Amino acid sequence: MRLHLFALTVAAAAIGACDLSPSNPLRPVLRLYPILDSVFVGDLLPPRVDTLWDANGNLANPGPITWTINPTSVATINATTGEIHGVSKGAAIITAHDAAGDSGRALVIVSRPLDLTLLMDTVFLMPGDTFTIPLAIQKKDALASDTVWFDPSPSTPVYTITTDSGLVTAQSGGGPIKYIAHVATSTDTVADTGAVVVTDLSSGEGRFYMTVLGTAIRHEGGAAYAMNYTKTNGNLAFRLTDSLISADSTFYERLMITLPDSVIATQTVAIDSMNPQEASVSLGTLNAICNPLRPWGLWSSVLPIPGIRAYSNLVYPPFGTTDSTGYLSLRYQPVSGGAVIGGRFVFTARRTDLYYDSLGIETIHGTFVAPLVQNDNLCPS
Repeated sequence: MRLHLFALTVAAAAIGACDLSPSNPLRPVLRLYPILDSVFVGDLLPPRVDTLWDANGNLANPGPITWTINPTSVATINATTGEIHGVSKGAAIITAHDAAGDSGRALVIVSRPLDLTLLMDTVFLMPGDTFTIPLAIQKKDALASDTVWFDPSPSTPVYTITTDSGLVTAQSGGGPIKYIAHVATSTDTVADTGAVVVTDLSSGEGRFYMTVLGTAIRHEGGAAYAMNYTKTNGNLAFRLTDSLISADSTFYERLMITLPDSVIATQTVAIDSMNPQEASVSLGTLNAICNPLRPWGLWSSVLPIPGIRAYSNLVYPPFGTTDSTGYLSLRYQPVSGGAVIGGRFVFTARRTDLYYDSLGIETIHGTFVAPLVQNDNLCPS
């Protein structure tokens, strides 16, 4: 059985869980509905429904609305009526402006009649690891049957892949070696290409690749660091840090996942929520780094200025509930003088600059391989 993972699923779940009334009504708030929508190239969407809440949380009349959209290469909008026209594949932000200067935003995704997106462009694995390539498929005819297949591995000594399900098995160090995924209906066929890197860390340097989906979209890789470190109380905790470093040696992008216990074996751990206030507390038992109470994650970027910080945050799907924001799956491999770990993570995070906005939800996927080191100097004793 193959699994289709839709790129909009988590974002749609976030929106379905959010009350459109303002959760922090300190000023007038203009809300749009639906806040997330999709359209195919050449098709039209009706205008968003706009609702104005005043500073006291009461419904108010927004008056005439002026509509804009960015970028117009992806979609255009009628400035007066708000009707949306899909132009090319991509994402665009719709903004509604009322007469008083209040504004509200929504997101529209434009797809081709048949679209295929790789949720992990590059996959880092240790020899012996397995990983199923996650895909996002959009079809204009939702009832049309489709067939998904993968090309055979061009280098089987490095990795093999099942052509029907995309299950990768890492064999030995090498790469990046490309993989190609296809999807076809009776009328269209599309393909996309990614890469597999298999490493035994003979160079001693950890590596990661990460995809961030939401109003901030990233596909990038860099250096990965993993450590068991001593907490303030003397016990051990674990941190994974994936960093993309700019030319001037500053951190450009960073992902951190913290566990309250050390990693000494292969395991899968659920990632829990963390709010910005709790994460910023630096004293006592609430210290999220030196005395973490539960597993949590953070993704940050220096761009756009003043930057983005997004903490792991629980998202409820439209049907049912979930107990975690995602998971971190770890494979522990003892080696001479220490250990190497590899694995993958996926979790949802809420941007601090859009904390009360459904557009603030990001979904983060990644794989990594890194040496596991001991750090006794991170926290004060």
